[in-house]
Amino acid sequence: MIIADVLLFVRIAETLSFKDAAKHLGISRSQASKRIAALEVELGTTLIYRSPRSISLTSAGETLFAHYRRIFDMMEEARLAVEHLTNAPIGRLRFSVPTCLGSGLLPKLYSEFLPRYPGVVLDAHTSETCVDIVAGGYDVAIRVAQRLNDSTLTARRLATSPLVLAASPAYLRERGTPSHPAELARHRCLGLQRPKQPNAAWYFRAANERFSVPIDFWAASDTNLALVRAACSGLGFVYLPLGVIANKLQQGALQVVLPEFCRGIEVGIYAVHAGRTPTKNAAVFIDFVREALPTFDGIECARRSLTNRPLAASNEREIACPVRAGGH
Repeated sequence: MIIADVLLFVRIAETLSFKDAAKHLGISRSQASKRIAALEVELGTTLIYRSPRSISLTSAGETLFAHYRRIFDMMEEARLAVEHLTNAPIGRLRFSVPTCLGSGLLPKLYSEFLPRYPGVVLDAHTSETCVDIVAGGYDVAIRVAQRLNDSTLTARRLATSPLVLAASPAYLRERGTPSHPAELARHRCLGLQRPKQPNAAWYFRAANERFSVPIDFWAASDTNLALVRAACSGLGFVYLPLGVIANKLQQGALQVVLPEFCRGIEVGIYAVHAGRTPTKNAAVFIDFVREALPTFDGIECARRSLTNRPLAASNEREIACPVRAGGH
């Protein structure tokens, strides 16, 4: 049995057309008919009913198609796998990444990713804005969120990052350290502008329950980078993923506050793209980002510090704040 005849039969079974299958494989309709007839002789059974206006599969043809379809799919997967290995990524890679992650990721992309894939041209967009991937022509976007809402896109979770409440040592010396999240109402809090969510709230956890604390931002920005810089300057509290501020914690520019109320509150870091599978350029980019995230300055050390920190006494009493369902 010749593999070419297997492919021909699968194409005919899929299209129910000798003409379309023959055109797809670059042969004449009469050649296609002769090869199927020879296949039927070899197998000793009729595979296709032919009439002047249409064709259909016989029972034997349906059975053969079911088996050949699986074989054909495996052959296609093997071809793509080899193609992925032999054809190096090349051309423009347009991507979007949140500003603070970008500050750690972009240097690694230029110093490590580009030498590995010299044929790729990086086209970076850094912003907290949730870009329109299709309209903007993005190959992939890195998003940080507790949940993703666009079900028309394909998302792959690369990592998780706990939320961390932090302020500068100077701010805490001047204004004091809260013993409970409810006390944040008396402090300066810095957050992202969210036009569709005028009533901001930060979520915490205690006694295995999640509760929200309404927040009236003292200052707001459209980028986490500005918020981190403001917090480091002593202007107030930020409540951000550990991956965004780990290096500032390691440097001592920011200090973790109320970690016992933040345990179990985390966000996912996702790679999002259109279509079921990413482009070749996007695929190698996604793998690189997944490997690079844990190496960002201080993330693992900061994570261990949070994990090993003992629970504060304030967490042992019952919490009176209202509990609300839902996420950010």
